Order: sequence, then structure tokens, then C-alpha cells
Amino acid sequence: MADWTISVSEKLVVELAKEFHSGPIIDDRGRRRLEEALVAEVDGLQVEIFSNEHPPPHFRVRYQGRSANFDICTGEPLTNGLEKWRRNIRKWHAENRQTLIDSWNRRRPTDCPVGRVECK
Repeated sequence: MADWTISVSEKLVVELAKEFHSGPIIDDRGRRRLEEALVAEVDGLQVEIFSNEHPPPHFRVRYQGRSANFDICTGEPLTNGLEKWRRNIRKWHAENRQTLIDSWNRRRPTDCPVGRVECK
């Protein structure tokens, strides 16, 4: 079976790791739980986009043995997982959405069932 994983830039991974390191965001105003332990280990963090993929266009975040998929256009979760970190991922997505879209569009193979993404 072919590996269709595409690397996402190290800069994007580092930015999301910084979000995770600050602790989970607990409300829409960006407040974080002070009693939560900060994440000291971010080596397990991965952001992935797959080149030959099914709809809708999405990216995957893997962290500490867990993963979840998120819509590239909206940042909304498509699968369960990483619930504690959803607000961090949402904030990061809002700041990096266009980079994800550009990465997706640059890497579409001609036989991909999901073509370029045009988010409104």
C-alpha cells in the first residue's frame, strides 16, 4: 500500500506545538486552565495532509498517540479525538488556514478524487 502522507511545513507544526505547550483553551475568549499541567513533550505532534484522499478536504492532527481530522476550510472536527485541544487547533487553524489550503492545492495528484479546494 502506498504512503500518501504529505509533509506539512515545520513552521506550521512548531506554531501548533506552541499552542499546545501553553495548555488547553477552555473558553471562546481564549482563557486557559491554570490548574492544567502544561504540555512539556511536543515531539509527538504531527499535522498531516494526504495527497490521494477522500472528501471533504481535511488535515489530521496526531498527538500523544491520538488523532483527529479537521475540515480544511472551516477547521471543524470531522472525527472524534483531541477534544481537550480543539480550541487550540481552532485558533491555530484560523491563523494558518490559507497555508493549509495552499499546501493541499499544490499537492493534488491528477488522479485524486478530491481536487483543489476553494474555501469561501
